[in-house]
Amino acid sequence: MSGMFMTLLSVIPGKLADRYGYKPFLAAGGFLWTLSMLLCVFATQLWHFFIIMGVIQGVADALVYPLIVALPAQWFLRYRALATGMVVAGSSLGGALSTLIFREMLTSLGLKKSFAIYTAIDGALLFVAWFMISERRKPSERKKIIWFDRSFFRDPVFWSLGGCFFFTVFGYLSPIFFLPTFAKDKLPNISDLLAVLPVTMLNFSAAAGRTVIGFLADRVGPVNALWTVIMLSGLTQLLVWTFVSNYAGIMAFGIMYGFVCGCFLSLAPAVAAQLWGAGRLAGLSGLMLLFNLPGNAAGAPIGGAILNATGNNWTAVSCYSGGLQVLGATMLLYARLRRQPKVFAVY
Repeated sequence: MSGMFMTLLSVIPGKLADRYGYKPFLAAGGFLWTLSMLLCVFATQLWHFFIIMGVIQGVADALVYPLIVALPAQWFLRYRALATGMVVAGSSLGGALSTLIFREMLTSLGLKKSFAIYTAIDGALLFVAWFMISERRKPSERKKIIWFDRSFFRDPVFWSLGGCFFFTVFGYLSPIFFLPTFAKDKLPNISDLLAVLPVTMLNFSAAAGRTVIGFLADRVGPVNALWTVIMLSGLTQLLVWTFVSNYAGIMAFGIMYGFVCGCFLSLAPAVAAQLWGAGRLAGLSGLMLLFNLPGNAAGAPIGGAILNATGNNWTAVSCYSGGLQVLGATMLLYARLRRQPKVFAVY
C-alpha cells in the first residue's frame, strides 16, 4: 500500500523540488516518516497500521525517494550510475538488517518498545542525513515547473522506457513476497527463521548488486546495463526458480535474483539522464515511477491468484513473473536502438 502511494504521488514533490530545491521536501518526508514510526507505538487495531504504514509512510516515501535517487546525478557524471546504485543499495542493506534486528526486538521487547526504539533510531539518522545533503545546482539554475510536459509524451522513447518499467515491476515482486511460502511448501519442516532467511539474503545481495551493477553501468552504459539486468532477472526466475526444490537451491536463487532484480530502480535515474539530461531529473524520476504503480499494486496479488488457481503450481508463478520481466527487457530495445543504433556501443 505504501508503494502504491509512493509511486502515485512521487511526480508532485519531484517537480516541486526541481523548482524550489530538495531540502524542504526531504525535511517534510523525514518528519512524516519519524511521526509514522511513533504512531505505530500507539496503534492498537490492524486498520491503524494500514493508515500509518500504508498512507503516511507512502506519502513520506513520495517526498524522499525521487529526490534521493536524482540527487547523485547533480554531483557525478562519470560515476553517476555507481553513485545512485550505492544510494539505493542503502534501502536493501537497511531492509536486510532491520528484518533480523526487529524480529529479535519483537521477541524480547514487544511491539510498542520495538517501535519506540526504531522511532528514535530513524529520527536521529534522518536528522543527521538532512544536514549532510546538499544540492549542486544554484537556485538560479532551477527550471520552471512544467506539470504536463508534452515533449515526453510525444517521444516514443519515453513510452518504450515506461513500458519496460510497467512489465518489469509486474514480475519483480512475486519472488520477494512468496519466497518464504515457497520454502515452506517445498520443505514443510523448516523453521520460520529459515523460511524467511532467503529473503534476507536476497536483500543483502541486492545491496551488493546495485553497487556492482552501477559500477559496471558507468563503463558499458546505463541503458545497456538496464536491459541486461532486467533480462537476467526474468531468466533467473524462468530457469532457476522453476527448478529448485531444496534449501540450498532456494537460497542460491534468492542470492542470484537479489543481485539483479532491483537494479532497474537504481539505474532508472542514470538512464533518464542519459536519454533526456539531468535538468529536471527529480520530476522525471517521479513521472517514471507512475509506470511502476500497476505492478506494485497488482503484480504480487496476481501471482498469488495464479498460485491458488493452479493448485500451488509454482512453475506457473515463475513463468508469469519471469516472462513479464523478459517482456519488459524487450520493450526497452526500442529506446536503446532509437537513441543509439550501434548494438555494441556504450550507451
